[in-house]
Amino acid sequence: MVTIKKYGNRRLYDSSSSRYINLDDLAKLIREGESVEVVDARTGENLTQAVLLQVLLETQGGFTGFPTGFLHRLIRYGGDNPMGKVFAQQLSLGMEMLDTQIAQFESRFPRPTPRAEPRSAPRDPEPPPDEPAPRPEHAAGEELSSLRERLAALEKKLKK
Repeated sequence: MVTIKKYGNRRLYDSSSSRYINLDDLAKLIREGESVEVVDARTGENLTQAVLLQVLLETQGGFTGFPTGFLHRLIRYGGDNPMGKVFAQQLSLGMEMLDTQIAQFESRFPRPTPRAEPRSAPRDPEPPPDEPAPRPEHAAGEELSSLRERLAALEKKLKK
């Protein structure tokens, strides 16, 4: 896990590489498979969620995964509203379930990661013997269908 320190002037410092980075650099680290923790440099407070949301909004061209009505409700029920606490708890549980399902999917169908090989090095045409054999296409389709059904059930629960 890479620790990023956030300073009062909004600057981010990557302690693993001893350099200042911007939000694009942070997004690149995550896309490369790194897990990050962002902490306030002065207080040590964990700012990871807030900064990752900022990355989504500012470097990814916004995040369109949430409908506008949902965002209104999220704001409306925020603060000390008792309904907001129930809403936030249900949202958190649903997101954790989705994250678990995605992690399971990724473990079955890992994303290829760039290899640090010299360009002149010959590539081995066969996968190493310890790598699992690729799953048939229909298995991937079945898995995706199952995930879609589970997501639909979650969305139905959230609408209640």
